[in-house]
Amino acid sequence: MNKIKVILSTNGPLHLIKSAEFLAPLVNIQVIQAWIPKWWNKWIFPIISKIIGRDLSKALKKRTPNCLDGRNHSVALPEFYHWFCRYFLHKNASVQNGKLFGYLSKRYIKNADIFHVRSGSGFSAIPYAKKHGMKVVVDHSIAHPAFMDKQLREEYVKNGAAFDLGLDSAFWQGVITDCEQADCLQVNSGFVRNTFIETGYPADKIQIVYLGVRQDFFSLKKNYEIDKTVKILFTGGFGFRKGGEYLLKALQKLDALNFDYEMTVVGSYGSAKDLIEKYRPKNITFTGYILQDNLKTYLAESDAYLFPSLCEGCASSGMEAMAAGLPVVVTAESGLPINNGENGIVIPSKDENAIVEAIVTLQKDKTLREKLGKNAAKTISENYTWEQYAENTVKIYKSMLEK
Repeated sequence: MNKIKVILSTNGPLHLIKSAEFLAPLVNIQVIQAWIPKWWNKWIFPIISKIIGRDLSKALKKRTPNCLDGRNHSVALPEFYHWFCRYFLHKNASVQNGKLFGYLSKRYIKNADIFHVRSGSGFSAIPYAKKHGMKVVVDHSIAHPAFMDKQLREEYVKNGAAFDLGLDSAFWQGVITDCEQADCLQVNSGFVRNTFIETGYPADKIQIVYLGVRQDFFSLKKNYEIDKTVKILFTGGFGFRKGGEYLLKALQKLDALNFDYEMTVVGSYGSAKDLIEKYRPKNITFTGYILQDNLKTYLAESDAYLFPSLCEGCASSGMEAMAAGLPVVVTAESGLPINNGENGIVIPSKDENAIVEAIVTLQKDKTLREKLGKNAAKTISENYTWEQYAENTVKIYKSMLEK
């Protein structure tokens, strides 16, 4: 039986390249993405790394897994244009970037059954794929822009930050158009699905496929004892959208209670420096960006994971914490596959008091910590591997082609 021919196109986050790795054994796949480093242009790494303030070499290497050799196509110009505008002209070029990527990607869109494209990367490419007889899967990995507008705008405005995640954004209007043009909208959590249905999007066009977690993150935590100090971990970009303000408020309240804790934030935090200075809790450490392989030590040695995000798709950092076996305290808006009290604690968003209550409860109850952590690890290992992601995605392809 001939394999399904799939073109996967993404102008942005690398999770779809990881998706392509695991889809490759099951389908005949071609990938379109942004800049793919070559032997002759690697000299540019140090220059770009210096401009953005971190080493890009390992991150960019993830764009070129061996299984995609000969099937990995580069559309580099939009990414370089985006970087130039951001770091030299100090302007947002996301709309032009997306349109340019969609236009230039068309040269590789041919001889396929399925066009699987990240939302915001489609623009003129989706009509082109449909014109050539392909079924279109649009991959969307965050809440609907209408939800983001309602949930986030006030947070940004009150903190004097520019807000570009709402319905008045030309880029997010383009994302909505991509989603509306889809034959199937593939989302990464039930939370995201619900935000689309609330806007009137047809429920029967939406399929949920959670992304996978690397197996080397499974069951890293072995010891649930707490000697004295509760070690709390947050991973990912720290800022307004991730609930950073409410986390800091909660730490202030823990300080007032003389609660013994150490809070570690692993990830970028540059956009939240004013916020951090405003609240200045006593016992917090910011590590900055680290490589994912180095994250495992933090997961193994922490007592609890805190992620009070205001809006996600499904937070990959939270999935990793669950896989590691940490008891997690998260919001429903994190998109994580959690049953409250069984494999994690779900708290209301924008509620520092709920954060404090959850952390104090975990500190007092070793049995609960161990139950939540081990159940979380079991949830991920049994249901959310990359192999399962690929199998579930291929089922969607097959059902589309049978219609």
